[in-house]
Amino acid sequence: MTNSVLTKRQTATHLHECVVRDDGLGCAGVLRTGAVIGEWVEQFLSIPSFAAMSARMSRSTGAAGSMVHFPCPGSVSAESDEGGIITMGVGRDALTTVIINKSPDIESLKNELAVTANDIGEE
Repeated sequence: MTNSVLTKRQTATHLHECVVRDDGLGCAGVLRTGAVIGEWVEQFLSIPSFAAMSARMSRSTGAAGSMVHFPCPGSVSAESDEGGIITMGVGRDALTTVIINKSPDIESLKNELAVTANDIGEE
């Protein structure tokens, strides 16, 4: 995933599928720097701000984990009674972040997203 044009194409191919399959409200492909590389969002949302915060959430969790000698997490999630956000690594340079409705089986949802993220990372 070193070519950002290729990354944008790969991400665009999978965003809609990711949201529809997982009953999501939106999804964005984000470089780990916070730059947007693709998006699919039904509701009004400042995508650049959301992408930057998603990347920061991932970096902050990785930094906290490194303080206690844990490897960088594959995913980070924030959950509430009404829904949540799941941010998952896609290769070395990118993330996919999904806004979800409240799911009764968040672990199953994370597993499905991991498969999608892995598919994008391998293309």
